[in-house]
Amino acid sequence: MKRKLSKIWLFIMQKWLIIPIIVALIVGAALLVPTFSRYPGEAIDGAKWDRSWEMLGTVLGVEAPGNGLTLLNNDTALAGDDTYYASWVAGEPTDYTNAEGKAVDLYPAQVYLLLYGCADESAAGEAYADWMAREEETYSVRERRSAAHNGIDYELLLYDVASDANPYSRGVSAFALYGKYVAIAELTVTDGFEGDEEAMLSEFLDGCHLGKQ
Repeated sequence: MKRKLSKIWLFIMQKWLIIPIIVALIVGAALLVPTFSRYPGEAIDGAKWDRSWEMLGTVLGVEAPGNGLTLLNNDTALAGDDTYYASWVAGEPTDYTNAEGKAVDLYPAQVYLLLYGCADESAAGEAYADWMAREEETYSVRERRSAAHNGIDYELLLYDVASDANPYSRGVSAFALYGKYVAIAELTVTDGFEGDEEAMLSEFLDGCHLGKQ
């Protein structure tokens, strides 16, 4: 598991974001169909499962968010078994050249959602602690908080981004454990973003539902 986490982290750090904009690993269509054709009967908060929700694996469903957020991409199998990733963006993009010299679209606000599957609950607990420690080492954390959304308990980190290689200036991330899964939602914004990033992420999490296992 440590090797798998390190592989993911190396890929992420090459991109200048905790959770990357683009994931290049794509599994074959034959693998996608069975993964996304199975839906939970209901969410752990009692809500009936809505097939219009954006799915991460067969575990996490996301309602269409507000605040001008639109889906940028939903990739499956970020680094192998049972790991999923999706991102949403808000605002008008501007041209930006990243640390690798690649031209990318830079949005005022971006949300990254990672569902990381582990071998069991113990391994998920270790991964949870490792992901949080890496984020605390990468960013300048201003505050830690706890929050609950739809029966899911989150631990939040509010931080400033102190890196010349990262075009975003501040952000907030939420971490949650659910069985053998770690869920991480991260919202990062530029200096020009005039909204409340904590409130924006909170509204996004209000639309995230875990299926009953």
